[in-house]
Amino acid sequence: MARELDSFDLRILEQWQVQGDIGPVEMSERVHLSASQCSRRMHQLREAGYLARVAGVLDAEKLGIGVSAYVLLSLRSHEAGWLETFHQRIIAMDEVLECQALTGEADIILKVATRDLASFNSFLVSELLVAPEVATARSSIVLENLKSSTALPVRFARQSVGQSADHA
Repeated sequence: MARELDSFDLRILEQWQVQGDIGPVEMSERVHLSASQCSRRMHQLREAGYLARVAGVLDAEKLGIGVSAYVLLSLRSHEAGWLETFHQRIIAMDEVLECQALTGEADIILKVATRDLASFNSFLVSELLVAPEVATARSSIVLENLKSSTALPVRFARQSVGQSADHA
């Protein structure tokens, strides 16, 4: 079971979401705790699994990635074998940034990134729609990115009794 978090833990987690490669000394300045305490807490939070991974956020425009889209899929079957085959197929597609199972009309939503409309169309026609697990697909192209974040709202995290993020 995950350990209970106090306000200092929450501050550390928030700072990690801003800068994943931050060290204990800089963290201590940001969360107002000694570097040794920050180092200990950072280690404990890593060990407890609160930090899933550290990654760099690349600039899509500089890389020439000009099209982002969401694709809603309905699957032909929900049998375990079909779902596993589909899952493995999606993992192999580097254009797919995210894949979630849904309730409602569609079974799956994909977040996709490609170079341009031609490469997006090629991806849809040559890779996604030919998959035997896919019954239907509907796509929406992102016109403008109004907000994009990987930061989770840590205010919803389990906290120690008597602690809140506002009382640190």
